[in-house]
Amino acid sequence: MTPANVPRLARGCRLSEDAAQGWVLLIPEGVLRLSGPGPRILQRCDGSRTFADIVRELGDEFAEADAARVEAETSAFLERLVERRIVVLE
Repeated sequence: MTPANVPRLARGCRLSEDAAQGWVLLIPEGVLRLSGPGPRILQRCDGSRTFADIVRELGDEFAEADAARVEAETSAFLERLVERRIVVLE
């Protein structure tokens, strides 16, 4: 993941808040339940923000967290979703 990458959800995938399950990611293969900062990360993957923008916004939202840790964990989360073709990078 580079600072200039622009992540967005792949075609057929969308983020939804379900009253019973909380935040879920609807994908062609099924549903993924999201917890922790996952929904906040994916809300920002709209194809207009760079990875650096997303990390900066999360750093502002979670000001008590270490900036390097926010970047590393966000990168790892998104890279797993890229591998599964749920998130694409532009």
